[in-house]
Amino acid sequence: MNSRFTEDDFGVTHLASLFHQDWRAGGSGGELVAGYVNEMPIPYIHALAEDASALAASGAAGPLATLWECATGSNHRLDADAALAWFQNIASISGSRLIGVDQAKIESMHESSYDELRARVVLEIDQIGSGLNEAIEKNSWVKLPGVVASLRFCATDVSPDLAFRFLLRAIMEYSCSIQRIQYERFIELGRDFAYGEFVVSRVEYLVDD
Repeated sequence: MNSRFTEDDFGVTHLASLFHQDWRAGGSGGELVAGYVNEMPIPYIHALAEDASALAASGAAGPLATLWECATGSNHRLDADAALAWFQNIASISGSRLIGVDQAKIESMHESSYDELRARVVLEIDQIGSGLNEAIEKNSWVKLPGVVASLRFCATDVSPDLAFRFLLRAIMEYSCSIQRIQYERFIELGRDFAYGEFVVSRVEYLVDD
């Protein structure tokens, strides 16, 4: 199976990776989003628009705030009241960049909803849940409850693809150890999601042999 348009991350989770410890040196959160949308190639913007639109459409402000915070390692935190507007704004800015782009080109980027992988993603979230909670408790500088429930919500009600990418970001951001056998299942899931080489392999350093 061919990978998608990039060997690395994409969409909302790729944007979240830019909110590192020193992100404020580059301006406000809105300015960072606008810069990303203006500078990245169209396939990245299409993926970002799809992710943000799906999250905003869920209407679940609390889980969305939690997912975003864990994806940024708590370096960018949203009040629940602001979470829907945040993703709606990302979708709007991305959509504006896509105006005038050849629709055939956009349609060629469309990916499956991957509904057939939903149960496998939920299983991986459940299996690593206690370990992830422990890692967050140990390594987060703020309390962050409800991460596992929010990941499950994303997998069941939004997108298993996006939930898996959020899970990978959470594992990295909070240095959550994973077992070799689970990492191998992650690799298989990555192939089935048509991810590029580095989307999953970047967590290999956390494998506990």
